[in-house]
Amino acid sequence: MSASWLWTTDPTWLSFFQQRFRRETHQGTYVLHNATSGAEALDRLAGEIAPTLVAALSDINMPGMDGLQLLVQIKQRFPSSPFQLRRTRERTPMLHS
Repeated sequence: MSASWLWTTDPTWLSFFQQRFRRETHQGTYVLHNATSGAEALDRLAGEIAPTLVAALSDINMPGMDGLQLLVQIKQRFPSSPFQLRRTRERTPMLHS
């Protein structure tokens, strides 16, 4: 059974996550959905994400809408969506919601 993750970060880090979860995506364990901006992440969440979304993850430092603004928007529009805010240069999560 597969599960989806939505990663919102710059293209360099998206490539890192794709490489990190290469085996799991190849095996069908995870489906990685990518967004390079907060607006794109909201569009993807408003559309159909399949299979079931496990979590939306975002870098705090984003052009335009930053990670904190994205968190507020996601919690207003999609209150049941799990969300994790991260700093890509650090491995530990900053905020879980």
